[in-house]
Amino acid sequence: TFKTRSIMMRTLVLVAVLLLVGQAVSQRRPDLGRFVDHIECADGSKPDCQRRPPPICTCADGSRPGLKPPCDDGSFPQCPGACPDGSDAVITPNPLINPPCRQGRLNPTKCACADGTQLN
Repeated sequence: TFKTRSIMMRTLVLVAVLLLVGQAVSQRRPDLGRFVDHIECADGSKPDCQRRPPPICTCADGSRPGLKPPCDDGSFPQCPGACPDGSDAVITPNPLINPPCRQGRLNPTKCACADGTQLN
């Protein structure tokens, strides 16, 4: 009947919208889990994190959790032209608050440590 088709169409449209929203959210913050796995506290311990977007992490030592710089000299890599728009990506200890690129994900193959540390 017409009523059954109408309900099925509404359900189909709702499912499609939810899938699109889910895809958009996952593209906006694709690496939350990986981010949480690579942060640490000032004393080197792992913070206590709630894995929800955005993750909320606290340190037992009272410090602010952040990414550990991957370069041997304690700095973050330089990433010239690594953003989708061609601008330089700027990596900081907290990319959730200060994303490396204004929009989109950075291309990590364009990043290098000034001290020559090899990035994996």
